[in-house]
Amino acid sequence: MSLDKEKVHMQPSRVLTSKPGAVLARHASFLLLMPLISTLLAGCAASNRADLTSASVRDTLKVLAKRHHVCGVAVAVIKNRQLDSIESATGCLPASTLAPDSVFQAASLSKPVFAYAVLKLVEQGKLALDVPVMSYLPHGYRHQFNPLKEEPSELVADTRLQAITVRMVLNHTSGLPNWASGPLNVDSTPGKKWQYSGEAYVLLQRAVEAVTGQPLDQFMRAQVFKPLAMNHSDFVWNERIAQNLLPGTKANGAPRATIQWNRPIAAASLYTSAADYGKFLVTVLNDDRLIKQISASPVTVEPGLGLSWGLGWGIERDRDDVSLWQWGNNTGYRAFVIASVRTGDGFVMLTNSENGLELAQAMAQKIVPGEHKLFQSPMLGVDVINVFCTTLRLCL
Repeated sequence: MSLDKEKVHMQPSRVLTSKPGAVLARHASFLLLMPLISTLLAGCAASNRADLTSASVRDTLKVLAKRHHVCGVAVAVIKNRQLDSIESATGCLPASTLAPDSVFQAASLSKPVFAYAVLKLVEQGKLALDVPVMSYLPHGYRHQFNPLKEEPSELVADTRLQAITVRMVLNHTSGLPNWASGPLNVDSTPGKKWQYSGEAYVLLQRAVEAVTGQPLDQFMRAQVFKPLAMNHSDFVWNERIAQNLLPGTKANGAPRATIQWNRPIAAASLYTSAADYGKFLVTVLNDDRLIKQISASPVTVEPGLGLSWGLGWGIERDRDDVSLWQWGNNTGYRAFVIASVRTGDGFVMLTNSENGLELAQAMAQKIVPGEHKLFQSPMLGVDVINVFCTTLRLCL
């Protein structure tokens, strides 16, 4: 596997679609033009300063979708721990057909949903947070070089894998890389530092499957989607999902060939609608015990920005509030979710555009007002390829 279109920092769901050498070669050509980037960005900012302060959520979404060439965006707005509204917009011609049950790839927004299911298993005594994941895998862990294919694969030999606990996977301190397209090795001592890892979530997925005796998609349907009436959600592509799925697009709105997730991947393969994910977010916000469990012992990520990571969620702290958040980044899709623990307000935003995260900060200011320093993090930094696509029309 190789991560497609890397940003400055790690990407939680950059799905592997090309070889590492090809990605580096492509980026090298852009580096020659890096001096232009700041000028381009300044120009974009100057032309996009329309005042949206007094605009409604719906009108703001429409303006932003058109401004950033986002062909389809759906937002579930949560107010006082209840689903307030579902808003949608299209910024491309011909306009995308959007409906309340329109389905998107949620990318790394998969992780909080999977973590929720894991914590349910912990509550039932089937898993334990501080027990090594490998204790649930007595025959070892077979790492697939491409999680969408059974082969090539190999039984992981790195003995440090034995030290990785369930908690370390959920808070990204496993020491494993984000993704590995060859043999899997532990990068750093488990439990010592934060390092975002999709691979770790796949490791824990195998433990969940072993404990429950079910493939992940079947387990999630029974334990999460059905109880929460998430009727348009699944961890694999199927005909039911395909009926309402919006196709992915590039940053300029052009069609993008995307991955069809025929195998469940805990880190990245969730298909869902804004309404369904809104139901999930409402469930989390109304469970005080769960929120305390998620945020009890967070791991520091960027102390200057007040960012840490809990069990399945990013955590942003300011003087009087805690927000749970996560972003998602799959080929052809971008997603974002944030919610205030204090007010119970929040939103989930799903888009079928590689420019979709351009809408996140403005929508956060509209729905969950505050400084939100998380938008200063390199994790949500400038996507150089998108900049060139939208400004110079060089869209790969």
